[in-house]
Amino acid sequence: GGEITSLFSVCGGQLRCEENINEKSPFWVLNIPSEDIAKGIMRRTVCAKSIFELWGQGRTWKELHTSLKNYPTERMNPYLQRDSTYKINVYAFNKTLTHNKRIQKIDDLEFLPFKGKVNLKSPEHVFWLLEDYGTDPNNTPEKPFVLYFGRWLADGQRELIDSYSVKKRHFIGNTSMDACLSFIMANHAQVRPNNLVFDPFVGTGSLLVACAHFGAYVCGTDIDFNTIHGRGKASRKNQKWRGPDENIRANLRQYGLEKFYIDVFVSDASKKIWRKEKLFDAIITDRKFRLKSGIVQPCIILLQCVFQRPPLHPP
Repeated sequence: GGEITSLFSVCGGQLRCEENINEKSPFWVLNIPSEDIAKGIMRRTVCAKSIFELWGQGRTWKELHTSLKNYPTERMNPYLQRDSTYKINVYAFNKTLTHNKRIQKIDDLEFLPFKGKVNLKSPEHVFWLLEDYGTDPNNTPEKPFVLYFGRWLADGQRELIDSYSVKKRHFIGNTSMDACLSFIMANHAQVRPNNLVFDPFVGTGSLLVACAHFGAYVCGTDIDFNTIHGRGKASRKNQKWRGPDENIRANLRQYGLEKFYIDVFVSDASKKIWRKEKLFDAIITDRKFRLKSGIVQPCIILLQCVFQRPPLHPP
């Protein structure tokens, strides 16, 4: 949940402490001030899968039906017009539904006042029925614990995990941090465009790559001369020595981020080398370099965030 909390600050919002969030659940219901903030969070997060504007929820179909009936029609109407197109998807967490079962569930929503035309290929508006069958794959209930229905707003940035995978990266080492954790740490640090970010245990620069992706200028130090200069034995199988252009700058160049690279140099972090004044917007590092030992990687929760507008007329 820390990544989402940090991104609230980046996007101009605040996750209030009274939010009732179960971090073990794949679904979160959050009160977000605006749709722009919701979409801004999804442009950064690698933990959350999707975000929706919540129209109704319930523990049974009857409760969901009642909840949807009570949703203000003035909020529904902009997305139900005759000249609009839409489609409804069904997603069940921890359960596989047959095609016929999905169609049946969509038919059960026919009471909703949709006036537009169904368009399965390129609809203007996409709605989702989300069903939560718990997290135990060995004990899946017959009926869902909770049902949600809402309008899709945006997807997260899960594709960055693959496109920035260290398996495809030009320069790697034995301790290169994987892309997912790198982006999570950059989001925790609330890295913004034009920030100056420093990594005192830079290694092969995985964190610098993630921060540069978000528009920050990056620099770093490391005590290992060979790593900093891309020399010595290679970490890849069937490659004995590193090539002439295996270095951190080349990694940023690979992703079109070289303009954000300032420099890296050899330095012992136990020695004082900086002036006593604010130099960096963020100092971000992986402590396993400092401890020189492996660490247990944090669990990555795949969230299905649900966006809920504030009341029309606050009390």
